[in-house]
Amino acid sequence: MRTTIVILLPRLVVLVVCLLGPTRVTAAMEPALSFGPAFPVSEAMAERVRFWVRVFTAVSDTHVVLHHREHPGITYDVVPLGLRRGGVEPARARYDRVLAAVAMAGMQPELHPLSPEREHIVGLFTARGLGPRSVARSVGNIRAQRGLRESFAVGLTRAALYLPKIRPILRAAGLPVELAYLPHVESSFNPNAVSRSGAVGLWQLTRPTARQYLTVQGRRDERYDPVRATEAAARHLRHAHTVLGNWPLAVTAYNHGVPGIRRAQARAGSNLDDVLRGYSSAAFGFASKNFYAEFLAAVHVASHVKEYFPALELKPYLEYRVRRGDSLWTIARRHRVSVRTLMVVNSLHGTTIREGQRLVIASS
Repeated sequence: MRTTIVILLPRLVVLVVCLLGPTRVTAAMEPALSFGPAFPVSEAMAERVRFWVRVFTAVSDTHVVLHHREHPGITYDVVPLGLRRGGVEPARARYDRVLAAVAMAGMQPELHPLSPEREHIVGLFTARGLGPRSVARSVGNIRAQRGLRESFAVGLTRAALYLPKIRPILRAAGLPVELAYLPHVESSFNPNAVSRSGAVGLWQLTRPTARQYLTVQGRRDERYDPVRATEAAARHLRHAHTVLGNWPLAVTAYNHGVPGIRRAQARAGSNLDDVLRGYSSAAFGFASKNFYAEFLAAVHVASHVKEYFPALELKPYLEYRVRRGDSLWTIARRHRVSVRTLMVVNSLHGTTIREGQRLVIASS
């Protein structure tokens, strides 16, 4: 599965920011990470989870976090998108130069004294038991992660409509109810989401996977149906758990595929931490390595909405299926909401809608 990131239009982002307010949770105020026994969290995994919590709650969609690709907890800067402050690539190049200088200083300290900025970089690595060689290997390995604060807030709004349908299905399948929050990572709870790879719906099911459980033929694609897609995702997750033996690997397999995680398990060990430390594959990239941590971060934030989004008001919502002859304007007028609000909540980039499409609408 591929993660679908919703990118809102600049004008709409401003609207959501106003609704969220400026409040941020400091490290001292942040709720402790706590999950059920099905979802263990090592110290190393907790650092990955906290990275994604920050991306979901503290970094705007208009900014990116520059961080170490293999150790996301090592973050160098948060940079605005666009031309202000030079943009992302110049900032990335600058930190590559700083890292190179720090690596040289570590190898020849008498010739390369450290500035306060470089000492800070050293501290980021030494706090994790990483030395000059790790610093040197990090040059050219800086990743830019776009912030998702506004997008996650929109997902929380939509989730209020779909979670009451999803939880009973997961319980009936004997699955941990925390899995109900997986669509935050996959689609931001947008039933109309389509990824670049062709994954569709709340659960971002690919066509080959969906055809094992659903009808995907011609104009009938049950991946767009939140209930049917949830039933399929539940069966797929249960199969992954049966094959792999634990939920961290099963959740990771939702992104990377069960055969791929079986190969990783055979080579590196029976738990996800072993796999992350000991397995290397071109196909096992950043998204797969961080999928479990991203999922746990979504569970954590969704379980502490008031702490992270105190100004966000989760009103009752209804689902509307677009009928022939409908326009966004007529739907908005019928339900006494603005067109702009419909566009924000449904992540629409324009006013074009199609028959059968599901829209989330605040009930009056």
